[in-house]
Amino acid sequence: MTTWHVRAEWRKIAFRPLTLLLFALLTVGCVTTAFYAQDYWSGNLNQAQSSLQRIESGESYRSCMELNPKLGPAYCHRTGEMEREITEEWLADSREKAAEAARAQTVPGAIGWAAQAFASFPGLVVLVLLAAQSMGGEYDNRTAGNLLLADPRVRTHILAKAVALWLTTAAALCCAGAAVAVFALGKGRTDYPLHAFHLPPGEDLLHGLRLWGGALAVTAVWSVITVALTALARGTAGGIARSGAVLVLLMLGSGAAWLWGWLPGGIVADVMAFRPGDVLWNVWWGPESGSTVPLPLRALPTLLGTALGIWWIMRAAGRRNEVT
Repeated sequence: MTTWHVRAEWRKIAFRPLTLLLFALLTVGCVTTAFYAQDYWSGNLNQAQSSLQRIESGESYRSCMELNPKLGPAYCHRTGEMEREITEEWLADSREKAAEAARAQTVPGAIGWAAQAFASFPGLVVLVLLAAQSMGGEYDNRTAGNLLLADPRVRTHILAKAVALWLTTAAALCCAGAAVAVFALGKGRTDYPLHAFHLPPGEDLLHGLRLWGGALAVTAVWSVITVALTALARGTAGGIARSGAVLVLLMLGSGAAWLWGWLPGGIVADVMAFRPGDVLWNVWWGPESGSTVPLPLRALPTLLGTALGIWWIMRAAGRRNEVT
């Protein structure tokens, strides 16, 4: 694989209408979810705080007495305590979700917000489609033979297409992060004041860089896997089917908390700090495992298994695509 080979593949992938359309939709989705999260949870937080103030001021008790004079003070006290407990739980949940939404109101947080989408279900589906079109199209259009005659090593073509796809994804990720940041700085901070939940600048930068680096690592591995599976399937439809099946398997297991932290999907969730919510795309995935075992130790079997899997797929694809 040479720089010229990667550059040629990048030109073929980056400027295709499907590539531009899918990444444009993903970018719009990142901005839309950031808007909706800030709007919804800031509103929820204000309502919860107002309800708690109403209870603490005694207004709720007085209203109960006016509406239910025959039931007496004891009934209104019990009702007030139950209402206070429910409201405090609502307020705590709203604070937690508002803190997540507030992270998209800074530049590092905006990049991290986009990174979570790219490394989760929607971003990986886009990679499946683009990898299948890139490698599968060579077989569907009967141009794969020309590639293999020029260089019979299928691994070279797989790596070149995977690197080109990953570079395109990295560029799209930066653009999506910039779009979220423009929204956050231009509208989000003004209309949805969540300043109390912003992380300190240094911590915010480290968190954003962690998510950005994690997304680059996840998409790099996924680019190689999807292109290799498409080469093994020798067709666009087969590549989508095989890559889609692997993606579904990757998301299974989140219900078993003790096992999730050791599975590939759980490792990705921990790296990307996934906390599924009603307004976030990673609700399709699974939450952070919460495992007390250090992440590098848990990630080692996944890294070894992934490396062996990629090696086996490339070897099988090479045997199936031998030029005779």
